Amino acid sequence: GRSHRRGPGAEPGVAWVHRTGARVFASPVVGPDCTIYVGSLDRTFSALAPDGSLRWRYTGADKFYSSAAIARDGTIVVGCHDRSIVALTPAGQVRWRRELAAPVDASPVIAGDGTIYVTADGLYALDVEGNVRFHVASAGAVRSSPAIHRDGFVVFGTTDGRIVAVGADGSSRWDARVGSSVESGPAVGDDGTIYVGTDRGQLLALAADGSERWRYDVGSDVRATPAIAADGTVIVGAYDNAVHAVTASGARRWTVETSGRIRASARIDADGRIYVGSQDDHLYAISPGGAILWHRNMGQDIDSSVAFGDDGTLYVGVDDGGVYALREPHR
Repeated sequence: GRSHRRGPGAEPGVAWVHRTGARVFASPVVGPDCTIYVGSLDRTFSALAPDGSLRWRYTGADKFYSSAAIARDGTIVVGCHDRSIVALTPAGQVRWRRELAAPVDASPVIAGDGTIYVTADGLYALDVEGNVRFHVASAGAVRSSPAIHRDGFVVFGTTDGRIVAVGADGSSRWDARVGSSVESGPAVGDDGTIYVGTDRGQLLALAADGSERWRYDVGSDVRATPAIAADGTVIVGAYDNAVHAVTASGARRWTVETSGRIRASARIDADGRIYVGSQDDHLYAISPGGAILWHRNMGQDIDSSVAFGDDGTLYVGVDDGGVYALREPHR
């Protein structure tokens, strides 16, 4: 959740809006050439130029909840609710498409060797050509996006209340029972600590061996992926209508109340500012100390997480079907 780019410190204006035909739940991703990639529940996945014009559009057989991952060679990989994961060239051509056994609503991640990890009915590892290297099955559909640990294993949550760690060869590393469904994606701290939320309303910290370090009670479902600030503070929104900042030792640092549930994952810019959308229709910018810097009414719920452009532009999806570019007036 931490970026080397900077977002707007003052309330931005709308530079442009790209309209899709349904809610934009997925988070935009900015490519190395500044192309913005984002899917919509209207079954389309679009590539947008920095000025908001459409470069190309891929149409799937069902909705796109997944955010994309971009490989080193520019290949764009994204999952679809039609049970497929698709690899697209920077020009929008289908490089390959792999059918899995369940909807692919979580976002894929790509390892340094090019291996693609994605969850559906468990964890899949795919090679650069889309061939399945291994599949670790789960009891039901998985909505938790996987994370790659610095020790080389992959970790994800399950709806039957487990955090599962799988080695790069498909072997089981450990399996931690947490007592509640996990739809939150894990986040890995600089020291290797794994942070993840649960539907019981708890933020968990696990060591690299799966042992529990602490639990922080939020009070309502945590379905966002935590963001980790440079000083180790863990930032996550929850269904209790609040954004929570928790120290690396599990103590409350601050809480910012909104008027709606928070499903979006927070993002942190190079200056430590935190950006997160709420289902109260507002996008919030929060200082590292927990002060609201600005909040902008976007008209409808925001479940998408923001992405940063090189020029400080914020990109975010909204439930009105728009992909918005927000920019400070002087930019």
